Amino acid sequence: MFNVDLVDDLARQKVVLFLGAGVSSSAPTRSGKRMKGWSSFLSDATKDIDPGVAGEVKSLIDGKDYLLACEILQSIHGDNWPNLIVAEYGQSAEPSDLHRALISLDQRLILTTNFDKLIEAAWENRLGTSSHYPIVITGIPDRAFYALKDYSRKYVVKIHGSTDDADNVVFSRSQYVKSAFANPLYSDFLDSLLLNYTFLFVGFSMDDPAIISLMESYSFKYSKSRSHYIFASEDTPERVSEINKRLRKLVSIKYDTTDNHKNLPIIIGDLARQMTMRRNEIFTDMKVATSL
Repeated sequence: MFNVDLVDDLARQKVVLFLGAGVSSSAPTRSGKRMKGWSSFLSDATKDIDPGVAGEVKSLIDGKDYLLACEILQSIHGDNWPNLIVAEYGQSAEPSDLHRALISLDQRLILTTNFDKLIEAAWENRLGTSSHYPIVITGIPDRAFYALKDYSRKYVVKIHGSTDDADNVVFSRSQYVKSAFANPLYSDFLDSLLLNYTFLFVGFSMDDPAIISLMESYSFKYSKSRSHYIFASEDTPERVSEINKRLRKLVSIKYDTTDNHKNLPIIIGDLARQMTMRRNEIFTDMKVATSL
């Protein structure tokens, strides 16, 4: 099921785990509910606003133009907008089986578009093999590039911000223009990672305009480079999978998504076991080589 190159890259800690909203929604919050995705969050934010504007926003949401919908809602809610973000994405929750499976992959770099703190909570529950908590970087400042060569520590880079600073999360069109499209650090950092590491997208719907643009640019510039991977529903149309592969060098790993994606942690757990076996083989080969 898994490409041997992917397993080998995992064994050598050469994979960037890119986590989307689907990872956060796998963990029930203390209230017993799950964190909302963009669509649900924005739809709820249309309550108690002018019905005509609410209708316009809902049409944008139905068309998946979440950035423009968010832009309108942000301007309406004003100073209360960060409070709405924190109220939803600042909730505490226990790490899910999916979080545990992802940590068991034991990679050095995790990127996420999520604002919440669930991946940090996974480490705080002493999951994985690290002796230290990861370094958490919010946004993509200059110091994010240090993670490219610092092999002694693990990093979580929250490229769209965190609920710790809800005023500056990247959620609307103007924020995307400022923090992604018009920010050379954003594209340079991700382009460097794409060229030197293998990306594994989990819980990511590939509808983020900035990420799509970078993936397509990468594929065009480095047509002979190796592919990246994305976990996708087995119901994903083959035409979409082919577009991802051809235009974005993105290979789909398809799985059964029924019953709230219950099979995904099992599949990733199997991938972690294969990674461990390959890592042990590499260590054994190194010991034999040094003894000769």
